[in-house]
Amino acid sequence: ITARFDAVRFPIAAANALDDAWAPPASRDAFMAGYRQAAVHAVTIDPRRSGLGPIGHMGYFRPRARPLWDAALAWFDARPVAAG
Repeated sequence: ITARFDAVRFPIAAANALDDAWAPPASRDAFMAGYRQAAVHAVTIDPRRSGLGPIGHMGYFRPRARPLWDAALAWFDARPVAAG
């Protein structure tokens, strides 16, 4: 399975909230370490500073998390799409 991780060469954005008890930033970092050929942009969200209220593991899908999705879409928009 590690060969498949090594085959990934496109940029990855990986975000985690500090109040996520199931998948904290340390877990994200351990998982992303497998993508040795990809540029990983790790984002750690502090719910207290974001003004979005609690995020936890599933809060990304609540309407108040829209700014997080807008930031993620802007990140994708800033990267060129390779033909092929």
